[in-house]
Amino acid sequence: MRIRFIRSLLVIGGMLFLSAASFAQVGVSVNIAPPELPVYEQPICPGDGYIWTPGYWAWDGEYYWVPGTWVLAPEVGYLWTPGYWGWGGSGFLFDEGY
Repeated sequence: MRIRFIRSLLVIGGMLFLSAASFAQVGVSVNIAPPELPVYEQPICPGDGYIWTPGYWAWDGEYYWVPGTWVLAPEVGYLWTPGYWGWGGSGFLFDEGY
């Protein structure tokens, strides 16, 4: 009985620890400004309920282009603020969007 109680506490503690870790974010600070955004034509919307998430410059030791795509909105009426690079005082920081 006592061992079962201890196991239950360990499982609950592990679940709480893992759920708290899921909110962690990794930030990137880069001293080189991203390139200019390329000019491209947005593809036609595939259907109702989709929102356009525009492309952006990502960083992996150097900048590379991640193309935009149409995605289903999580709920009717939601809007998307795309990711962007901004100056953070000591370097350019990327905000993933929301």
